[in-house]
Amino acid sequence: MSENVLRLENITMQFGGVVAINDLSMRIDEGEIVALIGPNGAGKTTAFNCVTGVYEPTNGAVYFHGKPIAANHPRGKMKRMYAGSDPEKFLNMQTSMTADRITKLGIARTFQNIRLFKSQTAFENVLIATHMRRTSNIFTAAFGLNYKEEKRNREKAMDLLRIVGLEDVADEKATSLPYGKQRRLEIARALATEPSLLLLDEPAAGMNPQETLDLGAFIQQIKRDFNLTVFVIEHHMDLVMGISDRIYVIEFGKLIAEGTPEEIQNNQAVIDAYLGGNDE
Repeated sequence: MSENVLRLENITMQFGGVVAINDLSMRIDEGEIVALIGPNGAGKTTAFNCVTGVYEPTNGAVYFHGKPIAANHPRGKMKRMYAGSDPEKFLNMQTSMTADRITKLGIARTFQNIRLFKSQTAFENVLIATHMRRTSNIFTAAFGLNYKEEKRNREKAMDLLRIVGLEDVADEKATSLPYGKQRRLEIARALATEPSLLLLDEPAAGMNPQETLDLGAFIQQIKRDFNLTVFVIEHHMDLVMGISDRIYVIEFGKLIAEGTPEEIQNNQAVIDAYLGGNDE
């Protein structure tokens, strides 16, 4: 049986009176490509933000390889689950990790709206991300003692650009690249942090049909080459159906369906969510 890589248990995310995610539970197993789909405003990116430390859930917990990375349970329940009979352990426990700690554990993401370092070149964007795994410190850097590690990082950055087909634009400003190449650059930057779980937030947004087809093959390629588990949000149903092992569907923050691509295509609740239901 595949190892449970990511698990969401009863996640709720509330902003004032607005419930963006409502009691959402799901799992992703090792080596899978799992898609999260739903109409605009369904809460998909909010779910990503709870996983990656942008938001702390109002209630529920997120587990990565069986360990909690975000949690917000009632005090008594938290004490039973994590602290046992040691109240000091409970009081001192940080139940939701910061985004940088989550990245170091092995979760990387891209964004719905591309967030590259605008003033940096394509090469520099990827190089910066390699520093997530650096072992040097201020002292060794100040005296140039980290040159071997920096050399490895620069080679790694160029290798990643080569893999995503951007070696020839390494010295160009990231924001001067065509939209499709900016998407690939953002993926290369995520890969530079050496993730085991890669989250892709609408990677095909703005792409034409041929670019979307190429992206699907590319996602499957990097999954194999980098031994990744992939969690993707996407509106392009051809892409979702073509690459996903399993699909979760949410509407108004609530899970309405889960299954294989074929099961989802034939699920009446999903059809109603996307097409507005049957008036007959």
